[in-house]
Amino acid sequence: MKKKRAIGVMAATFAAAALPLAAASPASASSADCQVYLRNVGYTVGPRVQDACDHAAAWDMSGMNRHACFMALVNLGVKQNDASTACYQLA
Repeated sequence: MKKKRAIGVMAATFAAAALPLAAASPASASSADCQVYLRNVGYTVGPRVQDACDHAAAWDMSGMNRHACFMALVNLGVKQNDASTACYQLA
């Protein structure tokens, strides 16, 4: 009986912990913040930068969207520190 109860408690705990992760969306994720940051540090924000920032703002559980944003910005000539801030912190 104790084993069933322990399993039930563990299942309920797991479900309670997993629900916010599954339903969460980053409230502060914004392509505009990414673009404004890059504009403020001196970069020209054109369609390719907008696409990269849009990609980072599209939340995914794996984090690959933000990495793709970072790589796209670096390939466009954005310094790594600026691309990191724009993609990982602002978007």
